[in-house]
Amino acid sequence: MSKRIAYIHYPYGPKSARLETMPFSLNSVLELARVGWEIDLYLWERPSRNYASLLPKNVRIYYSIESRYNLFNNLRPDWFRFRYHWCRNYYCVFGLGQIGAYIGSLMAKASQCPFVYLNDEFPSHWNNPLWEPLERQAVKEAILIVVPDAQRFQPLCQELQLSITTPHVVLPNIPIVHFSNKPIDWHKRLKLPKGSIPFLYAGSVTVWAQVPELLKTVPYWPDLAVLVVNSRSKREIETFWQQYSHLKMSDRIFWSDEPLPENLLNSLVSYCEGNFALYCNTGPNIELVGFSSGKLMRSLACGCPVIATELSSFEFIRKYQLGVLIRNFAEIPDAIKQIMGNREAYRRRCLDFCETHASFKLHWQNLCQTMIEVAQIDLCKPTRSF
Repeated sequence: MSKRIAYIHYPYGPKSARLETMPFSLNSVLELARVGWEIDLYLWERPSRNYASLLPKNVRIYYSIESRYNLFNNLRPDWFRFRYHWCRNYYCVFGLGQIGAYIGSLMAKASQCPFVYLNDEFPSHWNNPLWEPLERQAVKEAILIVVPDAQRFQPLCQELQLSITTPHVVLPNIPIVHFSNKPIDWHKRLKLPKGSIPFLYAGSVTVWAQVPELLKTVPYWPDLAVLVVNSRSKREIETFWQQYSHLKMSDRIFWSDEPLPENLLNSLVSYCEGNFALYCNTGPNIELVGFSSGKLMRSLACGCPVIATELSSFEFIRKYQLGVLIRNFAEIPDAIKQIMGNREAYRRRCLDFCETHASFKLHWQNLCQTMIEVAQIDLCKPTRSF
């Protein structure tokens, strides 16, 4: 029997960052399971039937519901310390997120094994006075820090008071996309006008994602271009549809609240002419989002060019001609014109970029090599216990 690995997925926003929607975390679980490790997966989210087909049998899930602890927030560290002190006999522990770091360090100490910390959010973005110092203390026990973009490591070290010589690696937040042999006619499924050219916004329909500004640009788009807005939240869709119904754009803006599983979401992204990755720059967590942007990296992995906010960490979009960066929303119509008619050239560049600079496989190989160097653990070869 293989020795077990513990993997704690406890992101800063557990309700909005489920494992199945977060390749930065999910890919690691799948790769560890693929080579044969037995994994105890601790999830802070409501049970989902999707994991039955997504995760192999050597991954054992332990669910915990976040709301269960909210009334006793200040007691949660003590509760976690009591609850997880028995979690022993692990060969290695991975922990994601602020609370995931705390729980992971507890398990690693109990098992006397290495602890690997995955971080995709700066602590300052959440400003949690209870958990921030506990995270800072916990990550001092980590033998390796994993970030989704190299630009994020040094600022993270400053916030966590870590030495920049701390061993670290990059794992891009990029999905592993498998294209279906049976393509879907999304024009028919979404009832889009015949001959129209769809551009996609997929994700939270909120102000911080600059959806209001995006909607207001649609009247100025080229005639054949239409906007598809997909969100899992029916409430968000209904709210924005009502607020912007005065635009009278029912023939140009198409709303969908269908919760698409991974394969269908990838199908929709690859079907569309372009995809939007827009952000309000609220500070370093957004300015340095880079390879941690889920919607942007999914778009590239699906061979779909992006129209993205001009952030310093998105400069690679311009450098490798993977889409168009905009400084203001008046530039969106021209960006759409630039992409229309050049879809195949963009597609080839996006897919090539994902097989080289943003390849999960190549970055995972680097992580495994680093683990051999810092902990004498070969993650590619599960250790057997007798």
